[in-house]
Amino acid sequence: MSAESRFADLATTVIDGYTVYRRPGTASAGESGDSAEARRAHDDGAALEDGADALPVLLLNGCAIAAASWAPVIEAMPDRDVIASDRPGFAGTAWPGILPDLATEIASMERAISGHERVVIVAHSMASFRAEAFARLHPQRVAGIVLVDPSIEDYRHRGSAGALSRATLLPILGALTTRTEIGQLASLLSHRGFARQSGSGRALDQAAFKDPYADPETLKASLAEWLSYRSQGADLHALRQSTEPVGAPTSALEAPPLSNLRRERILGRAFADLRRREVLDSRHLMMIDRPDVIVEAVDEVSRAARAAEA
Repeated sequence: MSAESRFADLATTVIDGYTVYRRPGTASAGESGDSAEARRAHDDGAALEDGADALPVLLLNGCAIAAASWAPVIEAMPDRDVIASDRPGFAGTAWPGILPDLATEIASMERAISGHERVVIVAHSMASFRAEAFARLHPQRVAGIVLVDPSIEDYRHRGSAGALSRATLLPILGALTTRTEIGQLASLLSHRGFARQSGSGRALDQAAFKDPYADPETLKASLAEWLSYRSQGADLHALRQSTEPVGAPTSALEAPPLSNLRRERILGRAFADLRRREVLDSRHLMMIDRPDVIVEAVDEVSRAARAAEA
């Protein structure tokens, strides 16, 4: 079964262009066979949270990646309520014609987790910007954070990409990506590029890592997000100057090539309660290569959050 078809079974709503998926946990209805198997799969033997007390999880996709990429992780933690989302331009929605910004992304997170008092945030790659920013602005809503091969930056300046994009690149982008042959080529190149970011040896699900990029709206949204990388990093740097470091227990899972000393220091200053783990048998798409490690990290920060409450 493809990741896309598995996501079709989730409760789905579109909120201001963001497609939000919700999967309720099974523990409140009694432990299923899959849940029991997931518990046995923990090599360290650490106990998971009890049933309905399991903290919900908000999954944040990395730059230009579809929410369906999280399917292996969602399946590996059946006890937990899970929320995931696709940005405007993905999942059949329209790209709004602008570069995404950190404030808009944070607002979308608030809407996605409405109904939950606190969540564990799992953020891949560039989504670490949003995870940290949200935790700084709304610390009471964040029980823990798992950073999956995170982007670690300390940009002081937004750069010229935003202004240049608005003036010249976005109109060109809108015109080019409407051509069918461009979409077909982008779909093929995206799949090949993602394949190089996985070391599992398993074939990547085309429904998550190829097919979406044939849609002109998804292609435009993906390129716009890539163009916003520096400006979002600079917005996060500015926020760091006026807020306290993130206090929620945080696990940073890093795949090769590992961070240098400068980036380790950036991460250490940003998160007051940080655990680092090197996952040497994974590449950037850790949700494909080692979903079990991500689930273990979710359990670890959840236990730390519960212990802090006691």
